[in-house]
Amino acid sequence: MFEKKLDPIFAKQYPHSKQRLAVNNTNELFSTSKGFSFQCDSTSKIVINFGEMEASFRIQDFLAFRRFINKIDIHSRIFDLSDESDYEFVEAPQLNIYQKLTLCELIQLRELVNGTHFAIELNSLLHELFYQESELV
Repeated sequence: MFEKKLDPIFAKQYPHSKQRLAVNNTNELFSTSKGFSFQCDSTSKIVINFGEMEASFRIQDFLAFRRFINKIDIHSRIFDLSDESDYEFVEAPQLNIYQKLTLCELIQLRELVNGTHFAIELNSLLHELFYQESELV
């Protein structure tokens, strides 16, 4: 088996997998200037890399994390002048995520998480469509 030179993004070691991730077993789902996400074919997990946060999710955990992120009322925090509303603690103890994020970072994380969710839904619909088409042929 031959080895390809890995892109630096995918050659990085992730704390949850304890192994090098090869380009051929990952599918990038979504990326922004602040982070990226991909799905690992071998583990069926979704990996989010946002700043210093690297998290690996089972699909149910990812959906729960997305609900948590989307429930944060950013609009009211923008107009709240207290110092406490300038930051949000994002916690997911079962995934070892403990981050203090600014409102800007929270908006960027929400964009990454929702973009990842959209990509998963789109891939699912396309798979379903192609699978049905192949049955008809």
